[in-house]
Amino acid sequence: MTILQLIPYDILTADPARIMAPLGFFAGMPRLTEGAPTARLLMVADNLSQEHVINGFHQVAVPASELPPTMRWYKSLYEDFLRQTVQTTRYMKLYLIMRSRLDDQSLIRLLSTYGVRSEPLNEPIPLPFQIGDPDWNRVHADGQTYAVIRSKLQQTGAAHPRMLHRMFALDFPVWAALDIFTYTTGSAMKMLQQKQISALYERGIGQAADDAANVTSTVKGLRYELNRVGAALHTIRFSVVVGASNPGLLNQRLEMVRGTTGIEMEGWESNAGHMKKIFSAEPPTDTDGAIITSTGLSVLTGSALSYRRRTNTTGALAGVDQNQAPVVINIFDDKNPSYNVVILGQTGAGKTFATLLLMLRHLLMGVRLIVIDPQGNIDLNFLGDDVYHKSVLGTSAASINILDIVHDEIANQVEGVMAIFMMLGISTGSIIQRAILDEVLVDIYQPLWDRIDDHTDVPELGAVKQRLEQISADHGRSDQIRSEAGLLAYTLAPYVTGSRSALFGRQTTVDFSLDHPVTVFDISSLPKAKGKDSNLRAALLSILVADINQAIRNKRRRGDKVPILFFVDEMGILMREPVIASYISEEYKTARSRRVGMIVADQDLHSFLGPADESGLHHGVPMLANSAFQFIFLQQSGQKAIVREHFPDIPEAMISKLPLMSQGTCIAKLPDDLLQIAITASPFEQAVLSSRLQDKERAQKLMAQMVKETFETPIRQNGNGRQPTSEDIPIAL
Repeated sequence: MTILQLIPYDILTADPARIMAPLGFFAGMPRLTEGAPTARLLMVADNLSQEHVINGFHQVAVPASELPPTMRWYKSLYEDFLRQTVQTTRYMKLYLIMRSRLDDQSLIRLLSTYGVRSEPLNEPIPLPFQIGDPDWNRVHADGQTYAVIRSKLQQTGAAHPRMLHRMFALDFPVWAALDIFTYTTGSAMKMLQQKQISALYERGIGQAADDAANVTSTVKGLRYELNRVGAALHTIRFSVVVGASNPGLLNQRLEMVRGTTGIEMEGWESNAGHMKKIFSAEPPTDTDGAIITSTGLSVLTGSALSYRRRTNTTGALAGVDQNQAPVVINIFDDKNPSYNVVILGQTGAGKTFATLLLMLRHLLMGVRLIVIDPQGNIDLNFLGDDVYHKSVLGTSAASINILDIVHDEIANQVEGVMAIFMMLGISTGSIIQRAILDEVLVDIYQPLWDRIDDHTDVPELGAVKQRLEQISADHGRSDQIRSEAGLLAYTLAPYVTGSRSALFGRQTTVDFSLDHPVTVFDISSLPKAKGKDSNLRAALLSILVADINQAIRNKRRRGDKVPILFFVDEMGILMREPVIASYISEEYKTARSRRVGMIVADQDLHSFLGPADESGLHHGVPMLANSAFQFIFLQQSGQKAIVREHFPDIPEAMISKLPLMSQGTCIAKLPDDLLQIAITASPFEQAVLSSRLQDKERAQKLMAQMVKETFETPIRQNGNGRQPTSEDIPIAL
C-alpha cells in the first residue's frame, strides 16, 4: 500500500502545459498497480493561521532569554506584527493512495517525470469523521454532523483547469475523494465495440434513435482520442464530505458544494458507511463511475493539483502572495540547494529595503549579518553596540591594503592583485608587465605564505614600489624590462605616497573581525561608479569583498559555525573585470560549504551578468544558476527579453508585469515556488530601514523611546502582565 502526499502548484504561475502532464501516468496505471488498476486522490481542506506562522518562527528563532534587550524588544514587536498581519489561509492537502508495484521513492521519482511533485506521508491524514458515530446517512463527531454526497454515474459537459477551485475556496472545510479506475487497452476497446454494436442495432425511433446516434458519435470520438494521444479510458466517482454544527447549516453547505464543484452531484446523501469506506487508507475497489479519457482525467486532477497556497511556516515572513497567503522563507533550510540570493530592481523599487528586512528578521533566527552599504543609508543603531558595528570606508581612518591575503593559493593571490592593478590603471596587463609583477609579488609573498595569520605581517604597496625601482635600476636587466618596471613604479606612486595613499598605501585599518552579529561597511564615501573614478570604486569594492570572504574563512577555521548572510549591492561593478568576476562567482558557488548565504543585488540583469570574458562566459550566469532565491522588482520594458532568456520558467503574463510593478512588489522564484509577492513590514521596520529623511526622523524618535523602555526598565511589564508590544509605543507612524 502506497500513500504519498502530493505537492500542489499555482495555476497563476505554472506552465499551462503542466495541467496535461500526468496524462501518461494515469494511462499507465494498469502496469503500475498490483491487482485492480485503481487509485484514490484524497483532498483535505485545512487552515493556515497566524498562530501556525508564529509557532513556525519560534521553531527556528533564538529564544528571547538568549537575546540582548534590544533584539528581545524587536522580536516581541515582530511577533506582534505577525498577529496583526497574517490572515487565515485555506489550503488543500492532497494524497495519492494506490497499490503500487514500485516502492515509495521510485513512485515519487516517476511522478516527478509527469510534473507531479510528491513526498512520503509524514503525518496522519486529518479525517475527523472517521472516529465518529454513524447514523444512517450522517456521522456525528466532535460536536459536528458530517454528510457525504457523490457524483452521478453519468456526466455531461467538459472538465476545465479551475473546476474545483470554487469548492476549495468555500469558507468551510471540505474533504473530497476522486476514485479512479483505469481500463486496460484491450478491455477499453472491447467495451467501446460493445457499445457501438448496441447502438448500430438500436431499432428505436425518436429519442431512442437520437441516443443511439449520440453513443455512436461518442464512441468514435473516444477511439480517435485513444489512438491519437495514447490516452486510456477510466471511470471516476467523486465524493465530498462536509460538516456543520446543525442540520440546517449542513444542508445549506451541501447545496453550496453541489453548485461549486463543476461536477454533477447526486441530489441525495450517501449512506454513512460509504463515508468511512471512501475516505479510508485503502484504494477503491468499485469500478462504477462516469467514463472519462486520460485527457479529461488529467484536467480534473490538474484542477486539484493547481490550487496552491504556500504553507511553509518555519522562517521569516517576506510578505504575502497574490492569494494573500503568507510567504515565509528560511534561507538556511538544509533542503535548499544553496543559501544564495539574487535581487534585481531599479532604484526606488524596494529591493534594498526588502533585502534588509529579510536579513533583519533572519537576525532573530541566530544568523550573522554582513552588509555593504553603497549609499550610507543603513542605520541600525537601535540594535545597540553589542550587536551592531559600522565601518565607514573611503576616509583616511579606514584604509585597505591591496596586498591583503584573501586567497588560499599563492597563484590566485598574485593573479587577484594584478587584476586590481589593472583596474586602477597601474598596469596595462601586457605580457612583460605581468611577468615583472608576478616576480615581485611572488618574491614578497613566498617568505610569508606558510606563516601568514589573518592580516598580520602583510607588506604594503611601498614594498612593491621599492622592488620595482630595484628592477628599474638593475643594469643586468634588459632596457625594456627596466623601462616597464620604472613605469609601473611611477604609476604606483599615487597609491603609495600620493593622493590615494590614505586609502591604499597603509596597512588595513578596517575591522574585519566580524565579531558582532551585525556588521555594516559604509562605502558611500568611496568614489562614485561613474566617470574616471569608476575603476577606483570597483577596485576598493573588490578588495573589500575579498577581505570579508577571507575573514569568514578565518572564523570558520577557528570553529565558528554561525550561519552568515552577506549582502553585496552594486554587483555589476564587480562583474566588469573578468578575474574579479571569476573570483566572486567561485566564492558564490562555494558559499554553502562555509554556511554562507550571499545576497547580491543590481539594478537589472544586463548589469548583473557582466561582460563576456575571453571564453564568452558571462560570470553572472553561473551565479544565477547557483542562487536558490531570486527576487525581481521593477524592470524597464527593455529588460523583458533578457529576463525571458534567463528565466524561461517565468510565465509571459508575469514578465509583462515587470515594468508595471509597484514599489515593494516583486516576482519571487523560490526553491519550491514561483510567486508574486508584496513585501510587508511593520511601521517600525518601515521607519528604520527607509532611506527617506522624514522616516529616519521618525525612526530616531521611535528608537529613543525603545532605548528608554529597554535600558531603564529592560523587561518592563505593561498593565496586562506581558512584555510591551508595538501597541504600547505612543509614537504614530
